[in-house]
Amino acid sequence: MESLKDWSRGSVLGPILFLLYVAYLLKLIKHHQLVPHAYADDIQIYSFCRPSSVNCLADRVSACIDEVSSWMRSIRLQVNPSKTEVL
Repeated sequence: MESLKDWSRGSVLGPILFLLYVAYLLKLIKHHQLVPHAYADDIQIYSFCRPSSVNCLADRVSACIDEVSSWMRSIRLQVNPSKTEVL
């Protein structure tokens, strides 16, 4: 019996579902007043601030990553920790 992953590979719904997921994810990032940059299946989240506001920005980034991770778990996806870094 084929798994769902095997069934969806090559499906006409695959690209549409991917776009729906990405659209929601970009909106979620912007909700935290951060800037998303998406390319293929890679998404970067960035922003800038004055040196005196670094702690506030770090809190926003942390909250955003927590919410993104939670949302991804809810749809049975996961963030790859080996490809996730904060600079």
